[in-house]
Amino acid sequence: MPEPNYIEIYYCESCNARVKGFHRYCHVCGEYLGSDGTKISLFNNSNLQSAFGFFIVYLFVCLVVQSTNWFDSYDMLFWVEIFLAAFTFYHVIKNFKTIKPLLRFRNFNIIRVAGCISLAAISSIIINIIITKLNFSFFGTDTSYYDRYSIYSMPWLVMIYSIALYPAIIEELAFRGVLYNYLDTFLDQRVVVIVTGFTFGIMHLSFISLFWLVPFGILVGAMRKRFGTIWYGVIFHFIFNLVAVLFDLYRHGHLWN
Repeated sequence: MPEPNYIEIYYCESCNARVKGFHRYCHVCGEYLGSDGTKISLFNNSNLQSAFGFFIVYLFVCLVVQSTNWFDSYDMLFWVEIFLAAFTFYHVIKNFKTIKPLLRFRNFNIIRVAGCISLAAISSIIINIIITKLNFSFFGTDTSYYDRYSIYSMPWLVMIYSIALYPAIIEELAFRGVLYNYLDTFLDQRVVVIVTGFTFGIMHLSFISLFWLVPFGILVGAMRKRFGTIWYGVIFHFIFNLVAVLFDLYRHGHLWN
């Protein structure tokens, strides 16, 4: 098994803020840190190479799915999900020493969890109403997730797995776990939150959805930064998508059937 990429931690001697090993000035107090900084490029940084390769594989798979009709049925899309899950878990195992702390539910607070669930549910309802109106106004369409899953005996259950549970776990592991940790070795965490938010939005390949996907990615990234765990993001992601599933089933008369 390949050795994980270890993160060396450095601190400013003036204000004790966490800095990167190649930084020449402290981003908090501006103190000069020394002249040993090295320029980071795709050719001399293994973590940047890993981050770039990781995102490119995700983006390529999503492009293939969206630009072909090979995956119109969920029978085929299921295998794409399996591949991306295996690809993500490979990187998790490869970097398990740095990923492991994120898998602990630290700073657990029931009030915070309840707030996370409430915010996700309310945000999802608002976003889905807006998206529905935009699709109808600009494209004259009223698309439904249900159509892809209607052939199964319990389509609502398959929808909850594919649309809510799977993305909540795998995408959070991928973007707020693996990709975040790769970037965190050479970028300030605030920048990492923004970058992973944008890459998360871009990966979905929906221009009209960028207005909420990017803030969504930044928000769950901020949760990961603030609480040192991916689980608040997983909960938020799951509830957001679960409400979207229920909203879709309700609009098309399938919720009580």
